[in-house]
Amino acid sequence: MVLDEAARQLNAKGVLLTSLAEIAAKLGVSRAAMYYYVADRQDLVFQCYRRAAEITARHLLEASRVGGTPANVLKNFVTRMLDPNEPEIAARAEIAMMNATQRDTIQGLHDALCTRLAHLIETGQREGVFRGCDVEVNARVIFSLVSWAPLAAPWARAIGPVGHTRLLEAALATIFEGFATQRALPDFKPFDLSALSPRIASAFDRAAALEAKREALIREGSWLFNRKGIDATSLDEIAAQVGATKRTLHHHLGSKADLVMACYERAFKIFFFIKDRMAEYDGSHAEALTAAMHALSLVYPNPQLTPLTPTVGFGALEPASQEKMLGYSKQLGDDYHAVIRRGIEQGSIRHVDVEARAMMLPGLSSWLVKDDVPADLAQQQHIAREIANLVAVGLGKID
Repeated sequence: MVLDEAARQLNAKGVLLTSLAEIAAKLGVSRAAMYYYVADRQDLVFQCYRRAAEITARHLLEASRVGGTPANVLKNFVTRMLDPNEPEIAARAEIAMMNATQRDTIQGLHDALCTRLAHLIETGQREGVFRGCDVEVNARVIFSLVSWAPLAAPWARAIGPVGHTRLLEAALATIFEGFATQRALPDFKPFDLSALSPRIASAFDRAAALEAKREALIREGSWLFNRKGIDATSLDEIAAQVGATKRTLHHHLGSKADLVMACYERAFKIFFFIKDRMAEYDGSHAEALTAAMHALSLVYPNPQLTPLTPTVGFGALEPASQEKMLGYSKQLGDDYHAVIRRGIEQGSIRHVDVEARAMMLPGLSSWLVKDDVPADLAQQQHIAREIANLVAVGLGKID
C-alpha cells in the first residue's frame, strides 16, 4: 500500500513534491511508521521504480503465458499495463536523483525488460505479423508509451476527459496501425530546425550577450531537469555548466520556480515552432504529422535544443503558472487535432479517435530525455526515423 500511494504521488507531483508525511496521512499512519518501510525519500523512489519493473515483468510474463501470436501477446501486455485495476506504476521520470548503485539496478531491470520485448517483436517479424524495424528502439518506444498515461493526467485536463477504454484503444491503434491510410513507410520532408539553434551573440552587444547567457541557463536547466528531475538538480550545478555562478542565475532568472517556468516557456516555443511547420507543410496531413513527430524526436535528445518535458516539475509551478501552461497545452492540442481531422477528411489519415490518439503522441518520444539514449547524432536520427515510421504505420505488416 505504501508503494501504491507513493507511485501515484510520484507520477502526479514528481519527487520534489512527494513527501513521506503526505503519503503517511493518505494511508492513515504516522510519519514515524513510514520509516519501517523506507529509509528516506531516495529509498522510496528506488523502491517504487524497482517495484514498477517487477510489475511490468509480471505483466509481460502473464501475457506470454496466455500465448497466441506475438501480436496477441503484445496486445495483452499493453492491455495489462493500462488496466486501471492494476497498481499504478511509477514512471522512470527522475531516475538520476538516486545514487549510482540504485540507478544501475533500475537501469539494468529496464534494459532486461526492453530486451524481452524486443525479442517478442523480433519473433513477430519472423512469423510475418510485424513489419521490419529496429526491434530494440521500438521496444523502448512501446515502454515509453505505456508509461506515459499516468504522467499525462495534468495535461489531459486541457483537452477534456478521455476514459480508460479510449486511451487503451488509442495506445493499441498507435502501436499496431499508426495514423496513415497508406501502408508503406512514410516519405516525408524533415523540418528545418536550424532556427531553434542557439544564436552566437557579439561580445560587443551587451544586451545580446546577457540574453544569450539567460538562454544558456534555461537551456542547461531544461537538460538537467529532464535527466535528473527538479529536486535533484541544484542551481549551482546549472550555473556551473555554463560557467556562471548561482548569483548570476538569480540575477537573470530569479528563484528555482522562476527557472522552471522559464524552461516551460521555452519548451512551448519549441513545440509551437514545430506545430507551425506542421501546419504549413507542403504535402499530405499524414506526412505533416509524421514529420512533426520526427522533429520532436530530434530535439529531445539534443542538449542544445531539448525542451523541458511537460511531465517534469509541473506540480512545482504556482497555480497561475499551471493554468498558463495548461492553456498552452490546450492550444497545442487543438492545432494537432485540427491537422488530424483535416487528414481524415483528406483521406491520408485513418478514421481515429482524434483526442485520444493525439494524447498518445508525446509518449512516443518522452523517453528521449533519459541517459540511455545514445549521444551519437546518427543514432539519434535513426531513432527519430523509427518513431516517425511507427507514427505512420505502426508495427503491423505493410505492403
